[in-house]
Amino acid sequence: MLRLIAGYFRFLGLLSLLGALPAFAQDNYTRFEFGTQFSTVRLTNSDLGGTNYSGFGGRFDWNLNRRLAFESQLDFFPEHAVPLLSIQGGQTLQAVFGVRAKVIQTRRVSVFGLIRPGLFHFTDVLYFNSNSATGFAERPETHFALNLGGGLEYYLNPRWALRVDIEGNPYRVPNTKVALPGGSAFSVGKIDDTTRFSFGVAYRPGALIENETETKVPGKWEVGPLFSTMFIGREGPTDGVRTEPGFGGYASYRFYHVFYFDGDLLYFPRGSNSSGPHDGGEILQGLFGLKGGIRRNHFGIFGKVRPGFNSYSQALSAISQTGQESFDRSTNFVLDLGGIVEFYPGERGTLRLEAGDTHIYFNTRDINFGGTAFPVTGGKLQHSIQFIVGYGWRF
Repeated sequence: MLRLIAGYFRFLGLLSLLGALPAFAQDNYTRFEFGTQFSTVRLTNSDLGGTNYSGFGGRFDWNLNRRLAFESQLDFFPEHAVPLLSIQGGQTLQAVFGVRAKVIQTRRVSVFGLIRPGLFHFTDVLYFNSNSATGFAERPETHFALNLGGGLEYYLNPRWALRVDIEGNPYRVPNTKVALPGGSAFSVGKIDDTTRFSFGVAYRPGALIENETETKVPGKWEVGPLFSTMFIGREGPTDGVRTEPGFGGYASYRFYHVFYFDGDLLYFPRGSNSSGPHDGGEILQGLFGLKGGIRRNHFGIFGKVRPGFNSYSQALSAISQTGQESFDRSTNFVLDLGGIVEFYPGERGTLRLEAGDTHIYFNTRDINFGGTAFPVTGGKLQHSIQFIVGYGWRF
């Protein structure tokens, strides 16, 4: 994931270098595009470290114009990954479908971003099975994934192109109920994450379509309301992974060529059923950082890097000698990485669509147990998958 974060910053840096230059674009494009690629995906090995598993696949693009395309991709990884409880195991198949957007395009090279929801399918995932001698067995499982990243294309000629891209792949591991003696149970679920790299070649058949004339979209400011859906693993023992609806607003300001100050403030009102030392109750989320991209004709395409916070209203703070629990607010650092696509239906209106992987870094908190304070560390980085839709106004 550190490689992916660095990739986002390199991507925004490339925008700053090229954003002010004239873009001598390709003279034409085709409506459809077919590709094949070699890919690697980073999964967990037998030592519980990371290993890149190799695979291959194909890709299809439907080009709406020279910059924006609907893209689907299918990859098969034949090596057998280590079976892990509810997470992975066996051979891997990934299918994604979404948007590819070219932010920079010259006669030979383009820089693009990807926002592609999809599925991870594993053939042999470990699960609890009381009928097995070991208490475990293996079965196929399919998880929802969000493929986020970007890459480069190099055009050999109007028909053939070479392509390289790198993406993060946060995916949702559904809850599994684990029974405890006495009839109680707790939920096991998480948002896991992988990194994927691909290199391939593409062919563009059919009639060549001449590029349309592009015009810039006016307005430095954008403001408007938002609605969000967030897939997030809650820390309490009975919640596991939940889908949290929320609402709020956003503001964006263009301060230099392709760069914008951009921020969201969101409130997720559904409380949790249980609390942990860092997480519990309702969530207030603030994301404030940069988006980088272009606005042309009736749409805009951007990458986003936005630090911020998740503030939880009822995190566990103390347990008395009689077992009485107390709660307090817990605020933790987050980093939002992803993409934004905007459509401009009118002179001042903006339809805004966001997708992102919000990284959650829990801090160390002291929990009072019967009058004695014990530090509880934040543990490993947590991921959440977030979709946001809004409507704003430009001026």
